[in-house]
Amino acid sequence: MNNPVLFYGSSITHGGCATRTGNNYAAMLCRAVDAPLINLGFSGSGCGEIAIARAVADLKLSAVVMDYDHNAPSVNHLARTHESFFRALREKQPELPVIIMSKCDFKGTKDEIKRREVIRKTYENAVKAGDKKVWFIDGETLFGSENRDACGCHPNDLGFYRIYRAVLPVLQLALKQQ
Repeated sequence: MNNPVLFYGSSITHGGCATRTGNNYAAMLCRAVDAPLINLGFSGSGCGEIAIARAVADLKLSAVVMDYDHNAPSVNHLARTHESFFRALREKQPELPVIIMSKCDFKGTKDEIKRREVIRKTYENAVKAGDKKVWFIDGETLFGSENRDACGCHPNDLGFYRIYRAVLPVLQLALKQQ
């Protein structure tokens, strides 16, 4: 694959607590699908800025993974930015596969449920509009069901591996449709 897969998100996306660079989920995914990687994971930044979405939309990419739930300071901020970020990508690249994810360390608090619903709404609105190149991954599924607490808030190598395993089939499907 010639064009990179771009990941946009938090320090988790960046791979901040992996024991080595190649152990973060984005690196593992790109190795598995033989694609170059652009990792725009930012610690505390990367909050769905429209300028970033427009810059990303100017790139020739194989897919985008939106994973910035952790960086959004509030549900209201996420509601203001998430769908707008997605639409800015779509304006310039209507056929670009986009995978949107909610936070990996989901515990089911009221705030987390609201955040997940904001992200799911972006997906549902896109599908209702006829978009066939968008996927939603519920963060609650990313660590699996056993020993979730062993994965960490900032995922350790086990957490990154489990995210990789959950996202890989979706990414493969998205790239096949490209």
